[in-house]
Amino acid sequence: MSGLGPPRAPSPRARAHPLAALAGVSPARAAGLALALVLPLYLCTMNRTIGFIDRGELAATAYTLGIPHPTGYPTLTFLGWIASHLTPLRPVLALNLFAALMVAASAAVLVLLFDHLLGRVGSQPPAERIPLALLASLFTALTVTWWDQANGFEVYALHVLFLPLLLLLFLRWLDGASEPVESGPPGPRAARVPGGAFAFLLGLSLTNHMTTVLWAPGLLVFAYARLGGFRRLLASVVPLIPAFLLGLLPYAWLPIRSAMGPRFDWGGTHTLHGLIDHLTAREFRSWMFSGAATVGPQLRYVAYHLARDLGWAGVVPALLGAVLLARRRPALAATTALLIGVPALFACGYHIRELESYLLGCVLGLGILVAAGLLGILERFGSRWALATGLCLAALNGVLHWHDCDESRNRLVEDLTTNELESLPPRAVLFTRQWDYSLAASYYFQEVEGLRRDVVVVSPDLLRYGWYVDELARRAPALWACAGLEGAEYRAALRPFERHRPFAAGAIQAARWTCIDSLCARAMRQRPVLCTSEMDTLLRGPWTQVPIGLALELRPDSAYRAESPPRYRFEPWVGHMDGFIATTHWIYASSFARRADYERAHGRPGLCRRYLELATRVDPGIRLDRVPPLPLDGNPIVAQTAGFFARLSRRAPNSP
Repeated sequence: MSGLGPPRAPSPRARAHPLAALAGVSPARAAGLALALVLPLYLCTMNRTIGFIDRGELAATAYTLGIPHPTGYPTLTFLGWIASHLTPLRPVLALNLFAALMVAASAAVLVLLFDHLLGRVGSQPPAERIPLALLASLFTALTVTWWDQANGFEVYALHVLFLPLLLLLFLRWLDGASEPVESGPPGPRAARVPGGAFAFLLGLSLTNHMTTVLWAPGLLVFAYARLGGFRRLLASVVPLIPAFLLGLLPYAWLPIRSAMGPRFDWGGTHTLHGLIDHLTAREFRSWMFSGAATVGPQLRYVAYHLARDLGWAGVVPALLGAVLLARRRPALAATTALLIGVPALFACGYHIRELESYLLGCVLGLGILVAAGLLGILERFGSRWALATGLCLAALNGVLHWHDCDESRNRLVEDLTTNELESLPPRAVLFTRQWDYSLAASYYFQEVEGLRRDVVVVSPDLLRYGWYVDELARRAPALWACAGLEGAEYRAALRPFERHRPFAAGAIQAARWTCIDSLCARAMRQRPVLCTSEMDTLLRGPWTQVPIGLALELRPDSAYRAESPPRYRFEPWVGHMDGFIATTHWIYASSFARRADYERAHGRPGLCRRYLELATRVDPGIRLDRVPPLPLDGNPIVAQTAGFFARLSRRAPNSP
């Protein structure tokens, strides 16, 4: 921009600083240095296997080119398929390495973005500006929210690369588009190339994760201010529409792939209604702004988590940067506030536990403020103080967040899924609602690594949707045939819901459980039928529930069913505690406790004591005073688990 003054040589104070070697480094080399610094850290802390929540499902769909949960994520699926087939590594390891590389690359893009922004806020030459951009990038890349995305294959690993790159291209496009021209469309011809790149990347980013749209208010405010009004904004945006639509093209793959009948076909997107519902996340809408009861715990967590991301000490330079931007670049300050505020507002109303990834836009906005704050320190106290502050902040984040982000020893999900499946009888049917802990992971271990493919795992929650009924009928036709007339009636009852016609929710719910009960009753004549413990009061048939392994076998009689005490592989994730970890420990302990009660009821006190001893051995030793604020119901779940183990220890006081 004009008026900023020509570049000047670095000051003697800058040359004297230990980081003065960066004085002659170009932005591209500083970006490469950021990648080289954070990638080894990410690789050290990266999970070596499947983690909680959606990682198992996304790894399975990437490896098999399937369609995962809304909104389908075709770009991530394509890239994941390439990454998982490109090397001889275990597929999940290759996918996790891909995620770590994407997040490390985002640190490089952050350097370019922060350098660009600092050049518009101050008049410092590159020799003084680039080191600040590098340190602000490292600070941002070592926040808990950003770092966590490098720990496993998820949509957000690619999302964190798209976000800063999208903002960088947006700013460069506006730099050209806002320059006056004598004739022709707004902006010089050279500016229309980055404009097309920005529009294409915007569309492509939406094929990875729809929360990119949360940035729309901030970007529109800045574009309106830079272009000088609505008419010029509209005239500048319209030529970009073809490139934007081209970026959305990967979504065309969803109906094509669905029509092929893949193993994973979430949403049945080969139909128009299925495609629209999938792209608009119809299944998840009820979780968004679900009520005032959600806002309180989520707001508390968002405030705590973002302060922790800043390493607490980073709050001061962030506030200083906010003041600096408000004085010099009000439009940029307003945009940054929206980049932080809109995702935070959305997160506070979203009724889910895995909230961190929805705060990525907030963290990037805070990174901009910290970069501006370092610039203010440079102008007020000199480069030595600015560089020292930036170096201390980045190092502090690395030290404070290493333990929180270290998933290298987190085997909880693989162990639980393996133990759960391997303890089942041959040809078993398992009904489970444990999506975050073992169900999603079973997709990967069964379909990619071939673990216990004789077992059919069924989700009663997903049976609410016709596409899942069709998928189950495809992959296990003999099992679905057991649903009989009740299954056919239930499938017919779902069609009005699928086609957006009037439907009776209560009647559909009743038909679903009638279908499940009928399926269980007929299937158990041919093969073992089991459920996990959270379903013990949901299945209503005239059968007894016998604790077997980590599940309950449904049996038509009450005869004793012998079982040897299991020898599971179980490695606690020491030093970590949240709702997911607490529930994993509870799953093991509650299954042992149920079996202890079963043995006692059948007159076997020795086995009862043995199972109680096994239950107490998985006690995580929860210290409630050390558990930080958690999203949604995380803290109550941890407290309930602690109470469960306290009661368990009183039942087996002499157990280790």
